[in-house]
Amino acid sequence: MSELEIIDMHTHVQRDDAHGHEMRDYFLTPHLVKPDAPNLGTVPELLEMLAQTGITAANMLMFTWSGRYLRHGAYLLPDDEPRRSREETELRERVAVRIRTNNDWAAATVVEQPRLGFFAGVNPVVLGSQGAVEEVVRQRARGALGVKLVPSDLGIPGEDPLLFELYEHCVAERIPVLTETGGHSPHCRPAGFAGALRRFPTLQLVFAHCGHDRTFGGPLDQEFLDLAARYDHVYGDTSLRLHEVADGTVSPEELVAFVRRVGSERVMFGTNYVFCDLLPQRPDHRPAPEHVDPRFTQAWKSVEVLKTLPLTDDERTALAAGNFKRLTGFAVPTEVRP
Repeated sequence: MSELEIIDMHTHVQRDDAHGHEMRDYFLTPHLVKPDAPNLGTVPELLEMLAQTGITAANMLMFTWSGRYLRHGAYLLPDDEPRRSREETELRERVAVRIRTNNDWAAATVVEQPRLGFFAGVNPVVLGSQGAVEEVVRQRARGALGVKLVPSDLGIPGEDPLLFELYEHCVAERIPVLTETGGHSPHCRPAGFAGALRRFPTLQLVFAHCGHDRTFGGPLDQEFLDLAARYDHVYGDTSLRLHEVADGTVSPEELVAFVRRVGSERVMFGTNYVFCDLLPQRPDHRPAPEHVDPRFTQAWKSVEVLKTLPLTDDERTALAAGNFKRLTGFAVPTEVRP
């Protein structure tokens, strides 16, 4: 099992320490972060995590909290017209520049670090429908493997018509789209994408966390399973789900049965680093060994669960890396393969 090739397809990486502090203290906000968490999610930190956990390569999901920037920036707009309209346009463009700049940084980073890939983040609410497609085209030319959406930040569900031009392009070009899912926002329910999948049934849509209900097997999980049963191009990733086995709330057999209901060829390994190791600690039923830095405890647990789930060898190989490579065409450099 030490020879298992593992690709972490779900990581959140920041450009530098300053952006890491912003992610930790502004986006997550202090009340969501475990006390004294040192993690900033930079590239050097990510590479340390890979080395200590035995993960071979990683995919960066470029998430610029652009919806929050736009909403919060609106508080500073003047009340009087036409100044308000003019400054709102300027604000929107500044936010759009941040989206493009973050994607450009990721594109440059994967050239320097070939064991890393990235999904370009877009926000059609900020960029407009056509602007979002133009950004995807631009980043695909620079090596983007797919597209990242965050409905809670967009403020719209996945079946909103504002997203249809983006979906149409991604279907035509066979570009996978990964979306956030979870119960923290009404826009993040898997069922919110049902209308989009009816219209675009061949859209390669990855549901992060496989739905991720508060209770395993709950309504959000069922919504995801229902869509996976109806559409062959629906995928999921294991970020946040392997932790449920590590902390003892879900048995290995229950998780394997869930994966097989989706289709073991359509589930991919992910940790949700750096968020997984910034949020409050889960129960320590599977403590990390002393040689693992505490910054990487939860990521390490995900790897250990992956290695010990009662899967067939073919299923484990597919989940660990094969499914992601098949979906995206990502190639792990020969020199870093197990």
